Amino acid sequence: MTNSKVQYNFYFKPLRWLAIFGALAMVYFSFCFGVASVYASAAEKNIERWSIRPDSVTLENVSETKTIALKAISLQPSHPHYFNILGKIYEWEAFLKNSTDRKNSLIHAKNAYLESASLRPIWPDTWADLIVVDSQLDSKNIVQYINKADKYGPFTPKVNQTVSQIGLINWQLFTSPQKKLALDHAARALTHPKTRGDMYRYLKSQGQLHSVCTAIVKHSRDYNKNVPLCDRFLQ
Repeated sequence: MTNSKVQYNFYFKPLRWLAIFGALAMVYFSFCFGVASVYASAAEKNIERWSIRPDSVTLENVSETKTIALKAISLQPSHPHYFNILGKIYEWEAFLKNSTDRKNSLIHAKNAYLESASLRPIWPDTWADLIVVDSQLDSKNIVQYINKADKYGPFTPKVNQTVSQIGLINWQLFTSPQKKLALDHAARALTHPKTRGDMYRYLKSQGQLHSVCTAIVKHSRDYNKNVPLCDRFLQ
């Protein structure tokens, strides 16, 4: 019996400690993930408030929110959405800074989005965010980001609106296939309930509504359905 007890302790005591350590590790990581989620949620709510009242945002607000987002990332560095939140914060920082300092903030925003994209490459909205940021920098990778956004989210409202607007801004620099892609997304943005109103007003404010609608109607066979807003405008 003594030998059996010794053998039992020899084999099962280490396993018991491993189980205890495993349970403690699970508790620790669950705690970290929970706290990280709270930090990220707080940062995201701040960004939502800024979008509603942009005139009330200060660099101090942005700095405090950036600290919160970085805490979330430090606790869960493999979460792609937390880097997306950080990218948005840096975009707001760039918005509030003068022209000399804003470039650094935009570079930080781009790096945050790239990290998010590396962790979750098939998420189209991140590629749309990269399009916006890169268009304010050197635009060196903008075509690559447009292609990625189109590949992973060809009918996603945010992608449609971003690709079409940035495409129209860079119209003279784009090749014929790239222009066609921008028109495709403009047509989708003008038909989707979430974006059609904003897209219509944007094109009208830029004096591009007639030319874009004419191009869309001219190539209507390339689209799955007509664009009623353009049809009514051109009547």
